[in-house]
Amino acid sequence: EQIEAGTGLETRKTILGYIQRGGSPSPMDRILATRFGASAVDLIAKDLYGKMVIKKGEKIGSTELSKVAGKTRLVPPNHAMVEKARGLDICLGNKK
Repeated sequence: EQIEAGTGLETRKTILGYIQRGGSPSPMDRILATRFGASAVDLIAKDLYGKMVIKKGEKIGSTELSKVAGKTRLVPPNHAMVEKARGLDICLGNKK
């Protein structure tokens, strides 16, 4: 309502999970989510807070939030995945 009032544009809420991944989760999505969740529970059980679960290659691990918070990792505009997204007409916030 605030966005609509401020912009004059019609707004609706959207469940991001449906559009971020492009549909229903695949079996691999479910396996990855299970691995991430189990690792997060392990961190809590060990009283290890201030960490986030990461995937490096095929290994699940963790890193200190302080190592990643506030940092930006830019993706080059000519990266293969960016080009594939553009090929699928996915809007990346810029004009073609």
